[in-house]
Amino acid sequence: MIIIPKEKPVVENLNSFYLKLDKLLEHFRGELESGGIYFYSPKAEAVVFFDDENLLNGFYHDRKEQVDGQVAVDRIFQTASQSNFSVSVYRIQPDRLYYWANLANSKILYRDLSSEFADLESLLKKMENEKLTGFIDVQLKPNSEQGLLFFHNGQLLGGASSSGKGRVDRSSEYRDDLIKRCREHGGTFNVHKTDLSVERAAARASDTTVKAPPANPSAAAEPAPEPVKDPSLSDSERVVQMLQDLLAVLEMVVREDKKHRSEFDTLLNRKFMEKVDRYEFLDPFAAEFKYAKGSLEYDGNAPPEKLVEGVVECTREIVSELGVSKKFHRYLASWNNVYGDEIDAYRIDI
Repeated sequence: MIIIPKEKPVVENLNSFYLKLDKLLEHFRGELESGGIYFYSPKAEAVVFFDDENLLNGFYHDRKEQVDGQVAVDRIFQTASQSNFSVSVYRIQPDRLYYWANLANSKILYRDLSSEFADLESLLKKMENEKLTGFIDVQLKPNSEQGLLFFHNGQLLGGASSSGKGRVDRSSEYRDDLIKRCREHGGTFNVHKTDLSVERAAARASDTTVKAPPANPSAAAEPAPEPVKDPSLSDSERVVQMLQDLLAVLEMVVREDKKHRSEFDTLLNRKFMEKVDRYEFLDPFAAEFKYAKGSLEYDGNAPPEKLVEGVVECTREIVSELGVSKKFHRYLASWNNVYGDEIDAYRIDI
């Protein structure tokens, strides 16, 4: 059973046979801050979770297999035109998106608790007090009907039953009915816990988010080159190389932004001009410090500490003013790994 919080859909009942899924995803990643695309057919069902920058996770289930992550996304794209999925798009609150996208990665906290020794209502109160983020899987006797109860930081978000086709029921009636049936017929409980701090950290790493397959595999873009530190450079030369790679990351992020992709050079030089009183070497007209298309040339005598301070300050402000902090820090992961020693030595905080 694939779970997605199905509120009022943004669009529903589209036929995947007629859709270009890459364009659909691109559109709704721009249209919605966060959400999920649900695919259903008599033979299979699937979901893709996304925010405005990434596909966070995917799940695919048919009669033969159940997969998640990149494998699931690939399978959705491979089968969409043949399976005639009914496709619906749902908006999901940004602060709950990681929760729904990572339920499948939950770990067992309490296994096979029996209603003979544990009361479901008491268990719910215990999970509220323990601030559980995860869910309780209830297996009812005698027909093993399944019921799920979802928690986020101790708050009960709702539930879902095996007969409800994965739809989340937020009513207190669902909870009360599940407690009642469990007392009458008995059942077992498994409590699952999801560590969202781990999932968020993973999502910030550029190599862990899932990706939609390119429409033309031969046209897939090459990944951005990893920064490589040259051990033969002097301390001052390493600083220049580090700042060159930092500005290259900034340029890549800005040029990927539809509103500002053609304005990077202007934005950077304008910011440098704002800082000339404090950092004279940034004056574009003095030409001591020249950055263009991934290459930095510096012909001045400012101490490395001042050089780092000025460039980092400009970078931080541009990222903040353009509202691209999330994407910038995701792309910065490799830079942080390569220049960890310099980041510590110069106390760099971006």
